[in-house]
Amino acid sequence: MSSPFHTKVGVMSMSRLAIEGGEKTVTLEPPTWPRLHVKEIEAAIDALRIAASGVDDSWEYLCSARGGGPTAEFERKFAQFMGAKYAMATNSGGAALHIAVMASGVEAGDEVIVSPYTWGQSVSCVLQQCAIPVFADIDPKTYTLDPASIEAKITPRTKAIVVVHIYGHPADMDGIMDVARRYGLKVIEDCAQATGAIYKGRRVGTIGDFGCFSIGNGKQIIGGEGGVLLTNDERLYELANVFGQHPMRQQHVVQDDELRRLMDSLIFTYRIHPLAAIIAGVQLNYLDEWNEQRRRNHELLSDGLGDMPGIEPVYTAPECTHVYHIYSPTFIPEEVEGISRDTYIKALQAEGVPISHGYVRMPIHLRPRMREKKYFFGRGYPWAVTPEGQAL
Repeated sequence: MSSPFHTKVGVMSMSRLAIEGGEKTVTLEPPTWPRLHVKEIEAAIDALRIAASGVDDSWEYLCSARGGGPTAEFERKFAQFMGAKYAMATNSGGAALHIAVMASGVEAGDEVIVSPYTWGQSVSCVLQQCAIPVFADIDPKTYTLDPASIEAKITPRTKAIVVVHIYGHPADMDGIMDVARRYGLKVIEDCAQATGAIYKGRRVGTIGDFGCFSIGNGKQIIGGEGGVLLTNDERLYELANVFGQHPMRQQHVVQDDELRRLMDSLIFTYRIHPLAAIIAGVQLNYLDEWNEQRRRNHELLSDGLGDMPGIEPVYTAPECTHVYHIYSPTFIPEEVEGISRDTYIKALQAEGVPISHGYVRMPIHLRPRMREKKYFFGRGYPWAVTPEGQAL
């Protein structure tokens, strides 16, 4: 008897499917990630040797409090690669996002427009400021924020927009920047999954007021843990240092008299570890090559899936260079009537295909802590804040 997959999906082979007890089709193990070359290992070992030597400034190979040595070298290299004026390395992409929200002037009771379809830190960076995330809708093809929906969500309390280049696909930055400039809003690009992606000739992270990147394990380049904040605005860069870096670094970075008056140790300890900067700096040399390999793999996979019922291959918008952090095809249930998405996925997994139910299992605005307004498990902050920032 033919299975639903043979009749509905059009599989012509008479062999039994693995989910029904047959042999699985894919027997190769997927390649491991991240990749570490000899050069990264040697660079890390060399750094430890320098740190152990006791020579002048050798301590900067184990501590980035002053922001010199290998940390400064990585920041210069990253900024130059991306085409930005300023880079500040952090201990995570989430830290970079929080600094960007702070430096954007977001305070208690303010609103920040965010995507519901993303990793949680794209939203928690707003909540950390006791500000209110406002969810706009996404484009169903790219999963990135829809500029028209953003504009519809703007109120007098709106201060900023967090734009996520989800899966490595650039958002519609022309449309978003147009809305932001008309309403005087800061734009924070979340590029955690999109390092090296290009929108109309510019690398993402250099178009808005801030670009925030992750170099955590699993990203396009890795340092183990870490992040980077980019900006082209000198004052925003200095302000970011006041919020997230040690006073020793602030002393030689911050030139603005008003900001220098505020420099002290009332900071978030968000600085990167130098070894993470060293490893990521070596990996940056391979980024374009690796992204191009991802694109070739995407083309092969999309070509193979092109005529398969139930699957719509990944879409790439015109004038965008996708970097495919995750390959995210869309399931079309109407094309495989009688087969649910869960069954479809289980059948592919049984065949040895590395596939899951999707990166965002539940959109963030539907999660209990958002629906019940209990992010801090207390009295409902930040929602229980007046427009003036006072508790209700």
